Amino acid sequence: MIEFRQVNKRYGKQIVLDAVNFRVNAGERAGFVGPNGAGKSTVFALVAGEMEPDGGKVELAKDIRMGYLRQQILTDDTATPLHAYVERAAPDLETIHAEIHLLEEELRQEPDSEARHRTLRRVGELQTIFEHRGGYDIAARAAATLCGLGFPAAELNRPLGEFSGGWQMRAELARSLVADPDLLLLDEPSNYLDLPAVEWLRSFLDEYRGTLVLISHDRYLLNALTEVIYEVAGGAVTRYAGNFAWYQRERVRRRDQVQAIQRNQQVKRDKIERFIERFHAKNTKATQVQSRVKMLERMEETAVKMPEIAAGMGQLRLAAPPPCGAEVLRLEHVSFRYDEKGPWILHALDLTINQGEKLAIVGSNGMGKTTLLRLLAGQLQPVEGKRVLGYKVIAGYQSQESAETMDPGCTAIETLREMASDASEREIRTLLGGFGFSGEAALKFVSVLSGGEKIRLAFARLLIRPPNLLLLDEPTTHLDIESREALQEALSTYPGTVLLVSHDVEFVRAVAGGVIAMTPEGVTTYVGGYDYYKEKIAQQQQQLKQKQASAAPAMLPLAGAVSAASESKAARRERTQARHIRHGQLKELDKSIIRAEKKINVLETERLQLCERLAAPESTGEQRADAGRRLKNVEFELGQVMHGWEEDSSRREELLRAQNEDAPPADS
Repeated sequence: MIEFRQVNKRYGKQIVLDAVNFRVNAGERAGFVGPNGAGKSTVFALVAGEMEPDGGKVELAKDIRMGYLRQQILTDDTATPLHAYVERAAPDLETIHAEIHLLEEELRQEPDSEARHRTLRRVGELQTIFEHRGGYDIAARAAATLCGLGFPAAELNRPLGEFSGGWQMRAELARSLVADPDLLLLDEPSNYLDLPAVEWLRSFLDEYRGTLVLISHDRYLLNALTEVIYEVAGGAVTRYAGNFAWYQRERVRRRDQVQAIQRNQQVKRDKIERFIERFHAKNTKATQVQSRVKMLERMEETAVKMPEIAAGMGQLRLAAPPPCGAEVLRLEHVSFRYDEKGPWILHALDLTINQGEKLAIVGSNGMGKTTLLRLLAGQLQPVEGKRVLGYKVIAGYQSQESAETMDPGCTAIETLREMASDASEREIRTLLGGFGFSGEAALKFVSVLSGGEKIRLAFARLLIRPPNLLLLDEPTTHLDIESREALQEALSTYPGTVLLVSHDVEFVRAVAGGVIAMTPEGVTTYVGGYDYYKEKIAQQQQQLKQKQASAAPAMLPLAGAVSAASESKAARRERTQARHIRHGQLKELDKSIIRAEKKINVLETERLQLCERLAAPESTGEQRADAGRRLKNVEFELGQVMHGWEEDSSRREELLRAQNEDAPPADS
């Protein structure tokens, strides 16, 4: 599927890829990992043909359809409705669709002839391709994908440009997924996603059957989705045949092996050097000395290099926070909304946070996770109710924008000194070293730091005088895997209280001992960790299904095995009541199906009229553009209506089957 042959790529003096050779096979599920700036996105750009290698060759399988999610938004098509933008993910489908309509128009005008039969065959071929590629249900798939990624169904017709940058990135992700390509390149797909959307994405990609190539710092996705890892580091690309957890273990084993080889090489080198030093002045040993010199040169040329490992934060130690009361924070009947006439984000919320708790706030975007965190931090004030801070509690709030509030003209040391003027140079440098700013790095100006470095420095600034209540909003954004692991280990052993919002499943699993779940129904606290929360949610969903199923009558073990006479009055009454309920459900479904069929007929008629208008020679350019836009909306609506009709029809068949199986037994 993808093959790199002796590929070289450099930016100025920096060698990113040095005579790289590797292959990604068709159907593989590959993860690309490595230090920030090592060249992972460069590999993707080379595969996509967006840049050329300085040397070597990048080869792809012929005639493959590629989907590519970048870390930046490249489109300026901001006036297009969201659903229409996502539907255009497969331009070849639009071409096929247009050709089908053009040929159908020709068929209306062609007499019965050999040419007409050829046109009919061509239409049949195109329709088969269109159906195989999912052209007839692309509108429904686009809507389902957008909703799965968190877009409200009511907003699918809004122009793309009205959404924030993060939501536009979600739209780009939906566009890549809906295209259903042979090769799917995803560069950090979980950025800007919340936990439910990450879970949905994992489930979706788990069903994808093409070649998946993934760049991610999300260990959950890497472990769940990949079967081979390619490490990009030090100009090389190294293949590991396993998921990310296996790669981590194997990388350490290989590194230990390289260290052992290097130690043996150093022993031999020292021995040769001692021989040269001892006998270099003796003419009788000149030949042997020269031989040893050449041997030493060959050893330098063939020396085994230590594989590069991202530095990250290293081992991070947080200072012990000051003591505080047992109750850290309490919200009493708190309600909040941003506008006086706007919707309530939180309503009549009672919540208590105790000392030492580590809680993750989870929920879909728009549920108010960041709002709740800002209320807890005192950044926002309740509209109703009150926030009660515990005895001697010091709150430290790290928002997603905290990294941008630092003075770009200050060095890392000066940034910390502004927060703690009484701190010694040694204290500041020790803390900075724990966050990856050792030696000269501590003198870097904020303006030249990368996104990940700014996040690390913002954490160091927060912790130079450690609070006993940490409130963290997406703390792992822009952090590489090593930095995430160092931070989660530090927070796990931190004796203070932690509340966090994060889309990193593994990070939440490792740190949080409880979950505050925000849903449309309200806020619920779960005393166990993330896996416990998922288990309880699954149980609640199962109980709901059982409750719904109990509304329908239980099937008899053997039809007709029990006579009506032997049934108790209560059983008969329950059976009769269930039949009445089912009968009512069938009537409602019949009405819904009839309405859907009428709507489908109307939409199909309008679609045909629009196609005729597009093909009409007397139509002006503006009329064709209007017809084209309306055609897209009609096809989107038609896809939604057909999807609902199929669901209702399936449900009706289930009820009819249950009704037949539960027919009253004949008297014996």
